[in-house]
Amino acid sequence: MAEGLVVGRKPLPGGDVILLFVGPQGAAQAIARKAQRPTGRSGRLSLFHHLRYQVYQKPGNELPTLTQVELVGRLMGLEAPERFPLACFLAELAYQTASPEAAPRVWPLLIAGLRGIAKHPRPQVPFLWSAWRVLKAVGLAPNLGGKGLYLWEGERCEGKGVYLGAEGMEVLTAVLRRPGAKAVQVLEAGPLERLQRALLAHVRYAVGDLRTTTLLAPQEGLRGGQE
Repeated sequence: MAEGLVVGRKPLPGGDVILLFVGPQGAAQAIARKAQRPTGRSGRLSLFHHLRYQVYQKPGNELPTLTQVELVGRLMGLEAPERFPLACFLAELAYQTASPEAAPRVWPLLIAGLRGIAKHPRPQVPFLWSAWRVLKAVGLAPNLGGKGLYLWEGERCEGKGVYLGAEGMEVLTAVLRRPGAKAVQVLEAGPLERLQRALLAHVRYAVGDLRTTTLLAPQEGLRGGQE
């Protein structure tokens, strides 16, 4: 059986649901037949449910069909308005980057990040740590040795980048290079809003436009300047 976390649901006419998973083997999709019906399995197929599952790929069908589901656990505490958008963005980022080669590195970062978002008094801290580390794990971390396309180190330059400044670059370097607990400690005292704007801009450049970016639009719209 495969293992994965439900990171997306697309209801279809007729009661079927397309499920998006991220697991240690990579990202995957499958159709859960009649999952929205009262007798269906929708209760075990919600966002952030950790499952073991089997699928059947019928010749000629684009997506496999979910044939067996076992609920391993639920990631609780992500429903709050200040936590849910961060969790959704991290989940989509993992889904878009978890190739079979990178998934063994992405999977533990995703789980640790979501647990941190659920429990930390400032959920933005574990969100930023895990999202930047996912980018590093898949080889898409920014170049810390120069200005970079979006991590602008010089004067504020509208339309060309997000000004992190010396403090922001120092914190980001710690996030990408130090062990988890030490990196989080540095991050807690860092310029979180600037680091988040830089994250969104770098993801757009390195990965592409994520649908869940709109959930973080208020933070994204603040460009340049100090907190």
